[in-house]
Amino acid sequence: MNIKEIVAELQNIKEQAVNHDDIGKDSIIEAITDLIHDAGGNDGFDFSFEDEDHYESFQETDFSKLEIF
Repeated sequence: MNIKEIVAELQNIKEQAVNHDDIGKDSIIEAITDLIHDAGGNDGFDFSFEDEDHYESFQETDFSKLEIF
C-alpha cells in the first residue's frame, strides 16, 4: 500500500465519519485499525495462489494409499 492509497483511505474514513451520523467511534477505530494492518503488510504470510500449475499439483495428489502408523 503506497502513501497515496493510505491518504485516500484516511480521507474516506473522515468523510464517512463526518457525513454519517450512524458511524460511531468503534467503527472509526475499526477502519483505522484495518488500515494500519493493511499498510503494515501481512507479516510475510501470502496465501494467494498465482501459480495455477503449482496449485493444481495439490489437487492431483493421490492419498488413497496413505498409511497411518
